[in-house]
Amino acid sequence: MTEQGESMETAARNARHEFFGECAMKHQCPRILLAHHADDQAETVLWNLLRGSHGLKGMREEQGITVAAGVGLRVVRPLLEVRHADLVEWLEARGLRWREDASNREPVAVRNRLRNEVFPLLAEISGRDAVRSFARGAADAAEREEVEHQALERAKVLDPQGRLHLPALRKLPPDLQRAAIRRFLIDHGISSIDRTLLARAVGLLDTSNPAVINLPGARKLRRREGRLWIDD
Repeated sequence: MTEQGESMETAARNARHEFFGECAMKHQCPRILLAHHADDQAETVLWNLLRGSHGLKGMREEQGITVAAGVGLRVVRPLLEVRHADLVEWLEARGLRWREDASNREPVAVRNRLRNEVFPLLAEISGRDAVRSFARGAADAAEREEVEHQALERAKVLDPQGRLHLPALRKLPPDLQRAAIRRFLIDHGISSIDRTLLARAVGLLDTSNPAVINLPGARKLRRREGRLWIDD
């Protein structure tokens, strides 16, 4: 993906989240159902691997996000284990209409090329359903993430204001420190989290290092008085 294409995709995601926030406030609805399916999940996993973003990480079935004006939402994806072709077959069998984004067929974004070029080639080379293999990998990663989550809950890494508590973080092994920071960034709507960003964030635990790092979206992660938090 070109830098321009990635910027366009990020801008589109931010615009969607802003729209979700407006709808949530208008209709007083704290949850958003999204139609991401197994093919979308496989593309996410492969793209995360290619850009070095925390292994087989995929989309969560449910997660909290913070959108425009600080609105907090729960995003729910109930179709992550269902293939796109199966959804189409189900709709056709019932005579139902649906809409697909025509731009998905254009090679203008990395996801489109993964969907239309890479996964068919992987299936041809391996002789198996590459989409399901990557989707299963995401499910395995989600199970490991749940173990991490329970460990972080016991460690009480967040203070009552929802900021990362540095004394608690410093007691954790490095892999759980990275997991705690990564979860914190995701829950605050930070995208494009790779190992380089996590390494810089972990560096904030050392008070001899600068007390702030830049985050995607012109935001910052700051250290002050034994806490880490995000500001704009």
